Amino acid sequence: MTEDINTPKYELVKDYVKHLLKENVITYGGKLPSEHELMEKFEVSRHTIRQAFGELTSEGYIFKEQGKGTFSNYRRDAKYKQIVAVLTTYIAGFVFPGIISGIEETLSDEGYMMLLSNTNNIKEREAQYLASISEHNVVGLIIEPTKSARENTNLKLLEDIRSRDIKFCFINACYDDFSSAYVLLDDYKGGYMATEYLIQLGHRRIAGIFKTDDKQGINRRAGFVAAMEKYGVPIQPGFIGEYETFNMYDFPYMFAQSLLRKEDRPTAIFCYNDVYALMVVQAINDSGLRVPDDISIIGYDDSTSILQSGIKLTTIMHPKKEMGVQAAKYMIDMLEGRLEKPQIVYRPELIVRNSCKNL
Repeated sequence: MTEDINTPKYELVKDYVKHLLKENVITYGGKLPSEHELMEKFEVSRHTIRQAFGELTSEGYIFKEQGKGTFSNYRRDAKYKQIVAVLTTYIAGFVFPGIISGIEETLSDEGYMMLLSNTNNIKEREAQYLASISEHNVVGLIIEPTKSARENTNLKLLEDIRSRDIKFCFINACYDDFSSAYVLLDDYKGGYMATEYLIQLGHRRIAGIFKTDDKQGINRRAGFVAAMEKYGVPIQPGFIGEYETFNMYDFPYMFAQSLLRKEDRPTAIFCYNDVYALMVVQAINDSGLRVPDDISIIGYDDSTSILQSGIKLTTIMHPKKEMGVQAAKYMIDMLEGRLEKPQIVYRPELIVRNSCKNL
């Protein structure tokens, strides 16, 4: 390497490190000289070394592990693709196949690999995955937070990962105490729209069933309450059912049956999502009643559009694949230096089918 007296000192450090990597003097995963060693070699300040390391990290040449040192992220194989990890609460069912499909197709088209995992909405599993992420040498993480309405017990793990300049993009929800790029749906507005629609159809005895350990459920419930208050419709005692992940496959059916036994049963029920709306429809049918003649049902997510007995569910649309595509595009833009912390909130859309009766 020749030295130009006009070349900034940090550029000289960068060129030297790139030479070590490209000539395979330091192989992929190998440890770089320490900041102190490079300071002595080039007779520069620690700031200069860190400026060089910062740009090399952004360009994908190196990565840092807290307390261990700085390592090569460079492979001589031109076909090597950088890895973006994707961590969702679930993989099959609900909105996730569409989201994951959008992410995978977009990353693949741009030459990135996807590493997919899920937590089953268990905080401990999220912690295990985050703790092991360094083993996979990823450059970015697209993540749906686990039990996002609860305390972020994995904040330190997230901060440790970010200290290695791994990029983050949250999807569906985000943690309040961890600022990041995100792709969200306005669930408060969606809850409001669904409830307003039922009210405009003439319903006044409206029940709601909501999941409470995820922000989506908290926000949909808040929209439900806001619409009822706006139109002066009282919420009847016992008409709001709340459940968490541990009992999500039992509660909707059981709660719907309890509602149907009431003397003044509801004329309409708003469900946290379409999957649980299906359980409520089953409870209604098992009670000898029918949707929508006896009780109207509205869901959320547009993930189960056709229900049993010809019922097609009125629901709030979740732009599943579009959100996955957008999250992947944001990730690529951050990795390639075009954007720093992009954020978008999608406006929900009401899909009217035949599960709600006009009173």
